[in-house]
Amino acid sequence: MRVKPLITNANPVPDAAHGTLSARAADELATLVGPDGTPPPAAPRRSPRRGYLMAAVACGAAVAVGAVTLLSLPGDPAGPSGHQAARSSGPAGAGEGTDGGLSADEPYFGSTAELERAAHVIVRARLGSGHEETGGGVRTTVATAKVVATAKGETPGDAIRVSYTTPGSGPETAGLSAGKEYVLLLDKGEGGDYVLVNTTQGWYEVEGGAAVAAKDNGVALSPAVRKALRLAPRGR
Repeated sequence: MRVKPLITNANPVPDAAHGTLSARAADELATLVGPDGTPPPAAPRRSPRRGYLMAAVACGAAVAVGAVTLLSLPGDPAGPSGHQAARSSGPAGAGEGTDGGLSADEPYFGSTAELERAAHVIVRARLGSGHEETGGGVRTTVATAKVVATAKGETPGDAIRVSYTTPGSGPETAGLSAGKEYVLLLDKGEGGDYVLVNTTQGWYEVEGGAAVAAKDNGVALSPAVRKALRLAPRGR
């Protein structure tokens, strides 16, 4: 009952009828509402155009910093193209082939151990005449080779069927010729035929009792393989 009249009659700004303010209170009140009781004028609003200009300047500065950062980045060590070629060879191989062209899929073995390990069969054989087949746009020669000696794996007899890309039919072909003797490093292909492990490294021509590698093959046969094939210790 006493609170309600107190709230109703409360006056936060005493007037002359209710008493006078102290000097300090009067100064603080004048600061808030002005000496005559009128609130001071509001601060002028900033022009929207000025705000837009300031935002544009800030964005321009950010773009300039980004451009400087990009220009300061180190260049690609792989060169302008961003790619480096890997050397290998074969009908579907990557790197340099027998004619210096490039292809994409066939590996190049960098050591004797890798090359000989990749072959399931290593034989010395005389290549016979064959016939040509075409499939998937690739011309293939299938020929019978008479096995003279074996250094690795087993063959079904003294003659095997060897399938290889017909020489001269594309940028990557083995330089094999009927009637010549070769060391052949072979995998077992589809249909029972044997295929070269690598168009460049899958064959060595036998000349004067020694194995001579193709011009793009820098890997020599091991002494153990040459001995098993009854080849001279020289040659590449």
